[in-house]
Amino acid sequence: MPPTGRHRTVSRRGRAAGLRTWRYWLTPGMGVKRHVALAVAGGLVFALGAAAGVVWLLGEARQTVAEPIEDVLAAPSWSLLGGWLALALVLLGVWVVSYAVKRLNRSLLSHWLSEPSAAGALLHERLRCARGPRIVALGGGTGLSRLLRGLRRSTSNLTAVVAVSDDGGSSGRLRAAFGMPAPGDLVDCLAALSSDEAALGRLLGYRFSRGDELRGHTFGNLFLTTLTEVEQDFGDALRTANRMLDLWGAVYPVTAHPVELSVRKRDGRELVGERRAHEGGGAITTVRLQPAEPEALPEVLEALEAADLVVLGPGSLFTSTVPPLLVPAVRAALLQTRAPLTYVCNIMTEDGETTGLDAWEHVAALHEHLGRYPDVVMVNDEPLDERRLAAYADEGASLVTVDPAPFTEAGIRLLQRPMLDAGVHAQHDPERLAAALVELATGAGGRR
Repeated sequence: MPPTGRHRTVSRRGRAAGLRTWRYWLTPGMGVKRHVALAVAGGLVFALGAAAGVVWLLGEARQTVAEPIEDVLAAPSWSLLGGWLALALVLLGVWVVSYAVKRLNRSLLSHWLSEPSAAGALLHERLRCARGPRIVALGGGTGLSRLLRGLRRSTSNLTAVVAVSDDGGSSGRLRAAFGMPAPGDLVDCLAALSSDEAALGRLLGYRFSRGDELRGHTFGNLFLTTLTEVEQDFGDALRTANRMLDLWGAVYPVTAHPVELSVRKRDGRELVGERRAHEGGGAITTVRLQPAEPEALPEVLEALEAADLVVLGPGSLFTSTVPPLLVPAVRAALLQTRAPLTYVCNIMTEDGETTGLDAWEHVAALHEHLGRYPDVVMVNDEPLDERRLAAYADEGASLVTVDPAPFTEAGIRLLQRPMLDAGVHAQHDPERLAAALVELATGAGGRR
């Protein structure tokens, strides 16, 4: 039966998709063209060897074979078409070898990939991102996971260093029950760097609504808790998770030891525990870790040593961005790093944490806790619509204002870019923020 119109369309689409994926194998850096060329050279050597063997086997009778060949080469048609025939045979040979290599790759990869035909595109993307800048991002909460989601499209040399002082909700219950650091923000970052974020994010983020013991817990928190019990160490649990989940980067806690956050408010109140940090409103002035000197993970310190760019924020200033800076070894590494230290300033204040603080006051708080200013501060300069401003005002939050003067006086590079995301929240657009940071890491910013 001849193919119907629908089947012809599907077939054409399949061939077009095949051509699109085939081109990836020929792009620079894939390491495929050299192997195809080597296969062609091997074929030529084989052909020459076979010809020499035939001549040797023929012995004295080789003249019988040579005469017809000589007649062809002496014919007028050969002088007209011989070059084109040789070129066609060369191209055909290259195509056959290339097709054979492609089919061999597809046959081998079919055991590991559900769509082997997409291997070229996947390998091309992996190699492109593997050549990206080495970026270390410190923080926690939604801000860090959104940042990673944007950066992973440009580089896989990413290390997320995550605060683990959260003591509320599911994380708080697991901390109390197992004596472990908070897993929640780590789970979000693992999902953000996953090759299949939609599926993994849905799985890790699933929150149990039934069962007296399970109700309120997310699967991701239970997953990291189980790994911690198996490995008997929170750091080893994250190392295992990084290997298992095929991430475009790495995610580590700033410390493998449980820590608690102690905050001081402007009115002098001392509050212990991150979940209490916003109590009573008013801005926070300082935060401390208890215990005060937890050890940092070696992978975190190695990533900071090798970084092309170190990013702080975006995220809650005192409960997400500052806590990783309080780990002594991390603070020492940040004071010594040659990479540009970049702070992504929040778009809005946060009631009970940064109430009334402008952009410079955010940076001054970083200086007080870290002991140095960032080299670069990135702020959004895209206007915020009245609807979102009103919604945030109802929550006691306001737009973070920016005065360039103190940044100039302090010698800090202020980058003002349109980075506002669409939607109901005043958040950074992951793609535009990532593009600005990659430009900083690879362009004029670079290493100092």
